Amino acid sequence: MVGFNPEPINGRELSAYEYSEAGLASGIATRALIQPLDVLKIRFQLQEEPMKGRKRGKYTGLFQSIRLIIKEEGVTAFWKGHIPAQGLSAVYGLVQFTTFEFMSRELSIIPGLKDYRKSTDFAAGAVAGCAAMTAAMPLDVIRTRLVAQGEPRVYRNMFHAITKIWKYEKIPGYFRGIVPSLAQIAPFTGLQFLIYNYISKIWNQYFMQYESTGALVSGAAAGTISKMILYPLDLVRHRLQVNAFVRRGFGSTSKHKGMFRAIVGIVQKESLFGLFKGLGPSLIKAGANSGFSFLFYELACDIIRHT
Repeated sequence: MVGFNPEPINGRELSAYEYSEAGLASGIATRALIQPLDVLKIRFQLQEEPMKGRKRGKYTGLFQSIRLIIKEEGVTAFWKGHIPAQGLSAVYGLVQFTTFEFMSRELSIIPGLKDYRKSTDFAAGAVAGCAAMTAAMPLDVIRTRLVAQGEPRVYRNMFHAITKIWKYEKIPGYFRGIVPSLAQIAPFTGLQFLIYNYISKIWNQYFMQYESTGALVSGAAAGTISKMILYPLDLVRHRLQVNAFVRRGFGSTSKHKGMFRAIVGIVQKESLFGLFKGLGPSLIKAGANSGFSFLFYELACDIIRHT
């Protein structure tokens, strides 16, 4: 389990700095593994045309998309935006786990809350998610735009994207989609930590000798379930992040003024199912991301405790 434990089972209690080290290591290791899935997810989310039928868009399925991207852009396209994405994951992992451990500890000492672990896990997770998303948002916007572009490129690299966004959009450009991002990430992270601790507690009752496998399975389940519930807000977030950004070779790109107008516009133009484009690869990515994130975090914490 993650979060404050009055009686640590696997060794000493870590300091805030040590928790941040574990969170940083978890973010970096996880990103290196799941970047291709992130590229596929974002491409599906940003495609406004239907995935099937006579007027279908460029990407129509998971394997078709993989083949098409390799054909048009090469294998390296699956690591487009990897540098800002790696920075995003490092910052996000560091802030998320450090904040969660801090909030978990603080909430546990409030009279009357000690016996409500599920509620405190959800509340601490929600705060941790909002803090991490706000800190990492500029890198998220840059990552999304680098992944979204095809050939010819709008941005040559990360630093070109930073300067161009600053030139034409100023500070608000780095925080496009912040409202749906926070609306999605607060309950998502809260659910993620709640479900993870709940499943890992059950796992440890029956499979004590398989702690690493338990962290992976519990994390994958937590990420998949949470993502499935809140997926439309994730799609809207990415649509808003490419506002004021011209995408070449990917079909139409609508501009939306705010989260609610974006939701209405997507439903009107693409039907209710438009809010769930890319759900398949997104669930695979969410499960892998969450599973590896918790696994690497737990492993890093164990290594730090015993050194």
